[in-house]
Amino acid sequence: MNNKINIIYWSVTGNTELMAQSIYEGSSKNENVRLISVDKANIDDVKEADILFLGCPSMGNEVLEETEMEPFMKSISNNIKDKKIVLFGSYGWEMENGCKIGKRE
Repeated sequence: MNNKINIIYWSVTGNTELMAQSIYEGSSKNENVRLISVDKANIDDVKEADILFLGCPSMGNEVLEETEMEPFMKSISNNIKDKKIVLFGSYGWEMENGCKIGKRE
């Protein structure tokens, strides 16, 4: 059985969109995967997903983009318990284990 995967992202310059498209293409063997820009996403896109990918660029002091992604994240906060979630971003985000993702040199 294929998990329902929704990749929801926001991109300003196109870098995060390229990352989202790469995730989508890598998941394309699964026919239950969707790529959704956050401005077109809704709560049902979150509820129906078994696995949820969420991505956006960091802004300023590496905080969420404030006009589209941050309000969306707040609106779904009560609906993500027990979900498998993968976060991705661009502009030098770092994981605690020292792994860097989305950074262009």
